[in-house]
Amino acid sequence: MDEQKWVSNLVLVRHGESERNIAKAKAEAEKVETYGDDTRDMDVELTKRGRRQATQTGERLPQHLGFAFDRAFASPYHRTVQTAELVLKSHGGPVKTVLEERVREKEFGVLDGLTKLGMKARYPHEAERKRRDGKYYYRPPGGESYPDVNQRVHAFLGMLIRECPGQNVLVVCHSVIVLSFRRLLERLSENALLKIDRDRAQEPKNCGVTWYTFDPNAGDHGKLVLRSYNVTLYDKDLTSHEPSRTSEAERRSGETRAGK
Repeated sequence: MDEQKWVSNLVLVRHGESERNIAKAKAEAEKVETYGDDTRDMDVELTKRGRRQATQTGERLPQHLGFAFDRAFASPYHRTVQTAELVLKSHGGPVKTVLEERVREKEFGVLDGLTKLGMKARYPHEAERKRRDGKYYYRPPGGESYPDVNQRVHAFLGMLIRECPGQNVLVVCHSVIVLSFRRLLERLSENALLKIDRDRAQEPKNCGVTWYTFDPNAGDHGKLVLRSYNVTLYDKDLTSHEPSRTSEAERRSGETRAGK
């Protein structure tokens, strides 16, 4: 029987709600060109709700998973480091977080901090190029495409094979990174990945938990298979709000009800 090369369990957790999540959603809803402030994307903090999401996720992970972590990795961005610290503090155990740049946020280059309206207004030629190339292959100046991100996530998976066989591993990362893991581990096509990305019900949620487990009977020599995707363990009243996804009619209806 072949020796197991994969980790036994791979758990992906997107960071909790961040200040930039709120700023972007607000800017999109109000139809302005930019969001955020002079803070670098890597320095953005969790909101109070994001911290509570991470804390409750850590408290409830042991019951959800049924095992403790041997290793933990996190993107070096502040919001992911904060999330990892809160999850592991609540989860218990002596595991320390290793910062891993290969699971950092996708880089958006000159489009960083711009809404869709801002992109069209300031870089109309890039908006047209994105329309032509499609979201998966489009690479903004100074930024990355999905395949660019996939390459570094693929390298990270190679490191897990070399250093963590048979272990239970936690990775705290970002929305695009979660989707990149799915693309690589499940061999998803461009269209299959973008279908998930476009579906509000499937897009990675703040502190959403995605769990892969090793199945020795899958594939030719065993592989990681998806056990659960995008599960939230915190109370429903902590669910992040996304006003950018709310239509103008829905917003006015809500304002009318509030006025009554």
